[in-house]
Amino acid sequence: MEGISEVQRTHGRRSWLRGDLLATVPGRALLRASWFPVGIQVVMLGIAIWLGYVGWNIGRDSSNADLLILRKTNLTTLAVWGLWWPVMVVIALAFGRAWCTVCPMELLNRAGYRLAVWTRVPQGELGTWLRAGWFVVIAYVVLQVVVAGMSMHRVPYLTAYMLLVLGMMAFVTGVIYRRPRSFCHSFCPAKALLAVYGRFTSLQLDVRDPEVCIDCTTRECVDPALRDRFDKRSCPSQIAPFNRNPADGCVLCMQCAKVCPYDNIGVGLAKSTAGSRQSMLLQPYETVFVLTATGLVLHKVLEEVRVLVPWSKGVPTWLNGFAPDISFGWFEALWFLLLLPLLFWGVTAGCAYALGYRGSLTRLLTIAATAAAPLVALGHVAKGAAKMSTWAGYLPGSLRDPRGLDYLAQYNEGSTPPGDLAGLPVLGAVMLLLLGGLVWWYRRRLFNDAPGALAAKRAGLYVMSAALCASLLAWILL
Repeated sequence: MEGISEVQRTHGRRSWLRGDLLATVPGRALLRASWFPVGIQVVMLGIAIWLGYVGWNIGRDSSNADLLILRKTNLTTLAVWGLWWPVMVVIALAFGRAWCTVCPMELLNRAGYRLAVWTRVPQGELGTWLRAGWFVVIAYVVLQVVVAGMSMHRVPYLTAYMLLVLGMMAFVTGVIYRRPRSFCHSFCPAKALLAVYGRFTSLQLDVRDPEVCIDCTTRECVDPALRDRFDKRSCPSQIAPFNRNPADGCVLCMQCAKVCPYDNIGVGLAKSTAGSRQSMLLQPYETVFVLTATGLVLHKVLEEVRVLVPWSKGVPTWLNGFAPDISFGWFEALWFLLLLPLLFWGVTAGCAYALGYRGSLTRLLTIAATAAAPLVALGHVAKGAAKMSTWAGYLPGSLRDPRGLDYLAQYNEGSTPPGDLAGLPVLGAVMLLLLGGLVWWYRRRLFNDAPGALAAKRAGLYVMSAALCASLLAWILL
């Protein structure tokens, strides 16, 4: 029974999964297909290369006024910032780390790793700091700083450079480090977001019947000898599917399901007692991500309301007055990545202590961030929905003119731009309903077994819900 948690021994029932997708005809077909998921990753890599091509050197000499339109007419910026990023956030919240299943960066990382093994290049181990996830938080923050400071989301050639840098990092880290999926584990700037948001969905990969795993003697799913196969491998991420937890880093590649001789691994709505649904506090790097992302989300959500833009940009505008030669974007990044999170979490900590919390500040922030994380994710979805509503109408024209220059010229000559798919008040009302449902459903499920956590849990949940509620009401009323 080694490797099986006590929760699994106590609560194991046939079956732990409802609506098992791998038990359907399409699911079984995918498991039998040797090209899955590599074939899809190859297609996605081709799309990423093409997007880099159509954005290359575009926007280098454009004015700020032109860039405000070009970001929507050029397919590179439109696809990456207006469509892919918002959709990835929604996918993470609804389907966990499903994006990782088809991500082309994993393919490049694997290619680098196999090249190093084939050529016998000496490889090193990931250090403790890298294994702990701190670099992925730094990478996320640096990306947001560059986006704000250099307006990367508006400039096609900078976005193309970003795709190139990510691809090179994925390949090179595969060559350098012995651990499979080293880029995904320790370098991907989206990892923290996917790991945090993906842990709250009920749709998980898990074992169907834990008793089958207890009796299994071969354990093909974790056998190191099978890890370097092209298909039907043991878990490349070195995860034990029979002893999962929400923070283990599963990327849903389905290899464990393919190699399992008992067909005992599925993907579906996991019961609350399943290993993938264990009640756990955020890891330290995940906590820091939530603390930081809170400021970004609240700032961007308020930024959608035009009458509140001067207020939301008031502090960075004031700071910019002391150094007018420095671009405003750098001060804006300082505001929403540092100063606003300090203000928000300072208020949250004060509320927790007022409610009776008496533990350390570090533990308070961990508990409060865990409670607030699904609401931060919903705020991210709200911002993404607003952006997609505004940008998606440009997609047909951008597909006809991927570089977007002729499309831009049409608007400069007076052509009417596409309308929004939905008005901000409508989106605000929908998100407000989702917020109310999420708070009602989630407030009783937050790590009730954490000693002394109630005050910190309530502070994180209700302060974040109040801030997000006020912002969404502004969408409706203003």
